[in-house]
Amino acid sequence: MDIAKIDLSQFDDVKHKYLGDPTVAYAVSVLNCEKLAGDLIQRACYRQLVDLQRVDNDPDFPYVYDPNRTQKIIQFSTLLQDPDSREPFVLSPYQMFIIGLLEGWTDQRVAGGKRFDRAIISMARANGKTALMSVLALYNFLFGQPKANRQIAVASADSSHAEALYSYMRQQWGALKKGPFSALQKRLNVEDNKVNMTIPSQSTLMRKLSAQSAPSDGVGHFGYAIVDEYHLFQDRSFINSITSGQAFLPSSQIIFISTAGVDLRSPMYEDYQRYSKIFKDGQYNTVDNILFLFWQQDEDDEVYEPNTWIKSNPLFEIPEKKKIATQKLIAERDELMSTGKMPDFITKNMNRFVNAKDNAFLTAEQIEGAVIPTEQFSIQGREVFVGVDFSATNDDFSIGFVFPYVDSDGSHKFHLYGHYFIPWEKAGSIEAKEKKDGLNYRHSQELGYSTITQDPYGQIIQRDVFDWLLNFIDVNELDVQGILYDAWNSKAFMERVDNIFPDTLIIPVKQTIPQLYEPTQFLRDGLIRGTITMFEDKVMQMGLANAITVGNVSGYKIDKNKNTAKIDVVDSIVDALYEGMYYFDSFTNVEEPKHKSMFDGMSPEQIDEYYQHITF
Repeated sequence: MDIAKIDLSQFDDVKHKYLGDPTVAYAVSVLNCEKLAGDLIQRACYRQLVDLQRVDNDPDFPYVYDPNRTQKIIQFSTLLQDPDSREPFVLSPYQMFIIGLLEGWTDQRVAGGKRFDRAIISMARANGKTALMSVLALYNFLFGQPKANRQIAVASADSSHAEALYSYMRQQWGALKKGPFSALQKRLNVEDNKVNMTIPSQSTLMRKLSAQSAPSDGVGHFGYAIVDEYHLFQDRSFINSITSGQAFLPSSQIIFISTAGVDLRSPMYEDYQRYSKIFKDGQYNTVDNILFLFWQQDEDDEVYEPNTWIKSNPLFEIPEKKKIATQKLIAERDELMSTGKMPDFITKNMNRFVNAKDNAFLTAEQIEGAVIPTEQFSIQGREVFVGVDFSATNDDFSIGFVFPYVDSDGSHKFHLYGHYFIPWEKAGSIEAKEKKDGLNYRHSQELGYSTITQDPYGQIIQRDVFDWLLNFIDVNELDVQGILYDAWNSKAFMERVDNIFPDTLIIPVKQTIPQLYEPTQFLRDGLIRGTITMFEDKVMQMGLANAITVGNVSGYKIDKNKNTAKIDVVDSIVDALYEGMYYFDSFTNVEEPKHKSMFDGMSPEQIDEYYQHITF
């Protein structure tokens, strides 16, 4: 966001009406460049000021901001203790900004309703998120809505992370009930143990939960939930068990708080991609009930610019903390760099999603950078190279398409497209298959990238794949330049292909490093340099994220580090590039046919006898 172009005088009415409000103060300090922040936080600040204007100017905007609600929680926080110094807890400006957005906004259509029923909040580790969440959880437990029968969950993917937040909060309550809230304790008779905190007189419960030990029949109906370390979740099943229970609770709210993670299959990364795009497109109004706050570095290279680290470490706004933390972070960066673990630092301390697997084929940033809008490229009537990767029992059957094209500036480029046939025999159902692979195949099918098998046994029927391929080529009027394939399990399918395309180049590609190294390297270099593009295809993006490199002195090829990490689409693309990468060059991988001789198969004696009888 180019904040230099924002005329802050347009928000003079907001600054006057909400004078002294911490959300306005923080937003203005970011947008006037007094406080350095990353692009997504700049946009969140701009959104807050615009929304405050909408309260008065947009009759269809059902939300109201109440600064008094914000102040009540800030005042409550001063009764808590800093866990290290044991001094009264003091919220930093960025923490007050979060509290104001979460608690200050209300939904006037619902008694006690909050505007944001879902929030995704992220910053680098060790930036006070546990302390902040304990303030919110305790306040909502003691004084939240409704006045009775409040059900609150403090949750994470595993017991240890759920325990961290719950224990911190329980410790804070232990100090409160012996001090300033001793009278409140006598009145409410709060009971607490290692799993629950309850207010029996109000039928109010706070429970520690983990996806690891959650009951299979659901976790209950929690009107308020905090999910810590969101990046650790592999799928949405546990999360959905909470949100589905909130559907008919008018004042419900769920908060996801976390650092970024290394597994790009996580729901958090999917949410990050979705809401980042919405924010960068300025479409805030389409998610009026969603709060999205992401403190992160804008570029991986900022790892070498400590003066910018406040973007991902908002507690750097406190000079003392910045001075101490910067020295330690520089030392940690240098140590991880020396051991080849820089992606870990970028993820945990710069709060950027990085494909941190050992020998990762591509980073998250490199994959995202290759995506273009669907309206920017049409496959209709184009020349294409087709790669086919046949499925084992549990693998997808993938067909990759490589379209060579000349861009508007005259540069040579290639566009990738894929279609995937999804079996579920081994998993037992498509739902179980999605959970195991970490991919929403049903949504991919809706977008036209996948076909989930209709076979009652969950297997791939090659005849169905063959018919789909012929129809796709026909409908899109494709000029097929070559069909390249992994020969495993391909005989019957490729015989049909050969009969339909007798004049088309059809080449089996050996799945060995000498054959795969060049097209694999070509794919990687093209995606990094911007000469290879693709659409917003989650299956293809996840395949690229799952891919690792394995090799020897002669080069490398792609592989995966576990069975559920699907890379079938990348295999099919590499096969297509085996010949497709030479489209703009005078090279080829097609072996020249050997010239036949009439003497082939003849012995020296037979050749001698021939010449003894030759005449002219």
